[in-house]
Amino acid sequence: MLIVSKKLTPAFKKTLISAPEPQYVPETSLCDWIIREVAMQDYGMLLCINRNTQMPIVLPGAEFLKVSPVSVLRQVLMFVMAGMGISSIKLTEYVNYIAHGEVSYQNMTADFLVEKAFRAYAPELAKIDVERLDDDQLLNQLGILSLTLGSSTKVFCDLREPKIAPAVRFKDQINQEWRLPAQRKGSMAEKSAWEFDYRLFHQWDDQIQKTPAWTGYAAIVREMRQVNDAFLRRYHDYLEQTEMVDDTRMQQYLRLADVYLNRYLIASHPETLTSDLTAPTAYLFEWLLEHGQIKAENVQLVIDAMLAFGAFIKVAGVYSTLDEDLYRQAVRDGGDRVRAFFKAAAAQAQLEAKDDAPVSRQEVAGSQADTLVQELMALADDERLVDALADVFNQTPALIDKLLAKMTPLQQQNLARKLARLLTDDHDD
Repeated sequence: MLIVSKKLTPAFKKTLISAPEPQYVPETSLCDWIIREVAMQDYGMLLCINRNTQMPIVLPGAEFLKVSPVSVLRQVLMFVMAGMGISSIKLTEYVNYIAHGEVSYQNMTADFLVEKAFRAYAPELAKIDVERLDDDQLLNQLGILSLTLGSSTKVFCDLREPKIAPAVRFKDQINQEWRLPAQRKGSMAEKSAWEFDYRLFHQWDDQIQKTPAWTGYAAIVREMRQVNDAFLRRYHDYLEQTEMVDDTRMQQYLRLADVYLNRYLIASHPETLTSDLTAPTAYLFEWLLEHGQIKAENVQLVIDAMLAFGAFIKVAGVYSTLDEDLYRQAVRDGGDRVRAFFKAAAAQAQLEAKDDAPVSRQEVAGSQADTLVQELMALADDERLVDALADVFNQTPALIDKLLAKMTPLQQQNLARKLARLLTDDHDD
């Protein structure tokens, strides 16, 4: 549900871009957003606060929008959630609920944390220089601004959990509480020698909200690992008898499946491979990446391993064709994000290496250091002294350019005049 201030009623009556109906996850209060107008210098902007997590989303003011703000909220949310590493399946489901949700018009809520969040975020937005925002990239820039605000516990935090930022809370609730469980609907695999009783994975469904702080959590984990280990033994036989891979790769496949079942899925809640078909996205993009278990050179191996595991889960009768399709989509989604991460990291490393590398005078041609030298040649009396200073600049051209990049053209000219004066004074002495 969207709870919108009454003065925004005309804006929310504008045409809404059509969106598909959600298919997999029931709507929860995590889909509730409170929306009001706030000042951003001389501009009116829309500030949206998530009721459950106090995550902020910043939108352009209603007067600038030709469509309903709901459509724009969906776009910015997709950008923000993708940046959080949330599965594209969940992301799409979530924004479709936003599009099809009810809209209520009221100026205030009875929610203390929401009202406190508005009072915390609004002054921060007032400090933003709107003129520096690029019209062509406005929604993406507002998404980054939203993530920045929501990732700080200094701007706003729930005092009951002061170390958890709203953005982290939002991501965790989407990933851990908004699940797409296996339904076993649609076509199923034919009976096979590797068939496994799927009901064994569902016996903890009513315990899924438990956390490691609960007294009986360790006992549940022991039981789950017994079932998981039995399933992994069946998977080992399947890989061995079907001769899908050689021994080395088989061990890699088994290890990744074991870590997925016996470490990742049970880390925060008693989850099994049927609890959330989108879990592989966060497993690849967050857990394996964070623990150094996935590197640029083995991304495809990890993807192949997870896809092979999904195929076996279907052969074992635990997933239907539809279940496996969603699982495979989540694996590829995670793989794409990991590749994008390594690509960005490589580009950044290349940029830094280029900055640190020695640069010849010819390579620096046209740089800001050259501009400064030209200024000096025009101002100083002795060209030999200018050449000597230019030689000094050539020792660290990248550093000089970085320094000058932080200065305005007027400041650079003043620097040139001062250096010229110093050179002239030295020459006179």
